[in-house]
Amino acid sequence: MDNLKYQPNSLARALVNSRSDCIGLLVGEIDSPFFGQLMAGVHRVVMAAGKHVIVTAGYHQADQERSAIRFMQERRCDGLVIHSKALPDAEIIELIERGVPVTLVNRLIPGHEARSVYLDNEFGAYLATRHLIRNGHQNIAYVGTNIAIEDGQSRVAGYQRALSEAGIELDERKIVKAFPDEEGGNYAMSEVMARDLGITALFAYNDAMAAGAVMMLQDAGWDVPQQVSIVGFDDVILARIIKPHLTTIRYPVNEMGALAAQLVLHELDPRFEINEHPLRFTPRLIERQSVRNITD
Repeated sequence: MDNLKYQPNSLARALVNSRSDCIGLLVGEIDSPFFGQLMAGVHRVVMAAGKHVIVTAGYHQADQERSAIRFMQERRCDGLVIHSKALPDAEIIELIERGVPVTLVNRLIPGHEARSVYLDNEFGAYLATRHLIRNGHQNIAYVGTNIAIEDGQSRVAGYQRALSEAGIELDERKIVKAFPDEEGGNYAMSEVMARDLGITALFAYNDAMAAGAVMMLQDAGWDVPQQVSIVGFDDVILARIIKPHLTTIRYPVNEMGALAAQLVLHELDPRFEINEHPLRFTPRLIERQSVRNITD
């Protein structure tokens, strides 16, 4: 074996032992800082358990998510951690009912709440918008995702709830949607400014869109936050790098990924311990430099 540099075939061993010692992880995008944190949280827990992670992405498309799950099953993954926004509930329920150990991240399926690790997205958006209102802003725009996912709907709802609570009438012209990255934020911000609505503040769907909005404003000669205050969502590393440092909503996706991995491992082996934490995570506001109090 030493002379021939023999390496055991892990797939063959999995067929014999019915275990591959691999956990499959489906994320939305491979190159996103947000999903990088999710991957890190899952990987840390799985590696500590002496297993490995196989990662693939669905890019928010049902066909790609379906293909990715099939790929992980063909690799004999012992369990799956899934971030899926495009597949219908029925397909995921069918997977669970076939006996596949599955934990869902950022998705709640009725009847399978014990498998769902998720964030209160609406409350996070409410916190962000309320923070701007408490700093004196009444004319607040929202730039959001154009991908038809529940997160986008929930964050619009939180934005609207905060406005309604403060007695501010919703103006649909102040809502612009684009792809949720820096380029999309840049485009959406330029569209908001082109409408000449006199906004003094902006809430962005995520930190990437917020960064794109900041760049557009600064390139156009606007000062952030003196002329326009901005709040993001996620608290990825980008929020701490851009200038001014971004006030944002912390999305604890690393911790959520770790808990999701623990749940899958516990299902595989009940001796594996789970940290005590509610499956619904609560976002919190992180104050930095991108919001100005205009009542001062």
